[in-house]
Amino acid sequence: MASILKDIINEIKIDEKTDLFDKKINVNAKTNELLSNLDDETDSLGNFRVKVFGVGGAGCNVIDHMISARVWPENVNLYALNTDFKALKRIQGLTNVYLLGKQTLHGSGSGGDPIVGRTSVEEASNDIRAVLENTDILFVVAGLGKGTGSGASPEIAKIAKELGILTVAIVNFPSVNAEGRNVYENALNSFDLLKNEVDSITKISNDKIIDNDRNISFVSAFEKANMEVTDVVSNIVDMISSASNMNLDFADVSNFFKAHKTFMSGSFTLTTPYSFDNLKEIVEQNIKASYSDVNVKTNNAKIVMNLKINTKIPSSVTNDIRNIFKEVTSDNALTLVHGVDYVNIEGLKASYLVSANDETTIVKEEASTVHFDEIVEKTSTVKIFKNEEYIDLDEYKTNNCKTGGVKRETIKFDTEEIILDSKQMSSQDINKLMTKAINGVINEHESSDYPKKYN
Repeated sequence: MASILKDIINEIKIDEKTDLFDKKINVNAKTNELLSNLDDETDSLGNFRVKVFGVGGAGCNVIDHMISARVWPENVNLYALNTDFKALKRIQGLTNVYLLGKQTLHGSGSGGDPIVGRTSVEEASNDIRAVLENTDILFVVAGLGKGTGSGASPEIAKIAKELGILTVAIVNFPSVNAEGRNVYENALNSFDLLKNEVDSITKISNDKIIDNDRNISFVSAFEKANMEVTDVVSNIVDMISSASNMNLDFADVSNFFKAHKTFMSGSFTLTTPYSFDNLKEIVEQNIKASYSDVNVKTNNAKIVMNLKINTKIPSSVTNDIRNIFKEVTSDNALTLVHGVDYVNIEGLKASYLVSANDETTIVKEEASTVHFDEIVEKTSTVKIFKNEEYIDLDEYKTNNCKTGGVKRETIKFDTEEIILDSKQMSSQDINKLMTKAINGVINEHESSDYPKKYN
């Protein structure tokens, strides 16, 4: 009897263990099911679809530069759209090219007319809409002032807006002195139209590029503009695409653009030993050297920053950066959203977006500058020669002289010697020079035989 009871008890224990084991299996099975939802079918999660539309001649030049500038992630697609067939054909290694206004313009371009650029999008709207389906962020890249970039960009942005796509515009502004007031005013008008259709916008100024290097060639200036636009796109793409120890995510960037109509983008590298003063110096230099023509001194300022640092950089770095930008923007309430990636580098690297004033800078066209071929002064009269052609003072004053290069570096009026720089003279300098010249002539007229030509 005792042995029979023992066998029954052992059987019950085995059943209990088996039931408990089954329960554990079931619990683990549910847990595994919950944790295994990141399967192959969801690889696209977190891989946000980015498209860059280069519109018009300048925009397509940027796309051409972007192709060779770096290897872009698979989720980034580049497109070139233009009304000029020959310009599109120059873009190498890009299959995403589209001729706007193909049926009406036949590849002839817009002739610098923004109205033609705008209407060129009408026949392309269905194709553009189809390409933009399932896009998370669109960058509209264009040069403003001429026809296609100025006219087509706002229309393309409008389509993206209707589709609910986060749309960011990066535009290149013409030089008012090099290209004239009409082109610049076209750019201002197009900027306002485009700003109304996008979530956020920034602009690169050709005048700022020229001001940084007065001897820069057109080719080099355009190349710098292409590089600047490429860097802006690249910084933003890396922010939302690259995993790091402390991530910035797409929502951070999206919220920034939706909250701030105008922004500036930049990046810098600190190679000197870390200190607040060294960091402040490099930040201030970076902003000062920027070609972005927006005002970062603004209320309600916000920064989104991605940092790559080594493990020796102190944790106070983010607080230091915030304090530095509080000074730069004159905003004590500035907020900083940051990502941090620890990498094996010396110093630190940073890329950032900072909000800017929602305003358009009005640039005044300066008077034409002058170079002198040759200036000769005699005690009795004042004469100006250019290419051995005599020019009197009245003609000189009204026509602002003619361009040339400085050959003589000094002229004299009576006993006073004026030193001329070999660089271009501003209109203010010219006015001062002419005042001295005219005064000298008047003095000569009152005191001696004044040439009849000047009467």
